[in-house]
Amino acid sequence: MARISPQEIDRVAALAQLRLPDETRARLGADLAQILEYVDRLQAVPTEGVPLTAHVVEGAGDLRADAPRPSLSVHEALANATDANEKTGLFRVPRVLGA
Repeated sequence: MARISPQEIDRVAALAQLRLPDETRARLGADLAQILEYVDRLQAVPTEGVPLTAHVVEGAGDLRADAPRPSLSVHEALANATDANEKTGLFRVPRVLGA
């Protein structure tokens, strides 16, 4: 099992902006070492000749063609708005910042 130094644990904690108590550092060191050991095992798996995939299910990432199609008119889009400006085609909403 790979040994993770206390300095490395402190560095990772600092990057994640975490303050760790001493008892947590020891447990996380063991957990990180176990994770790194598993990654080493995964890297040992031969993958030559295996095609790159983005998804394990064939066709799961297929997207429809990006083609223009009919849409709502500005009037239809603003029809149910409680407060809208049809000249500009914008919805008016209550202010949330700096209120």
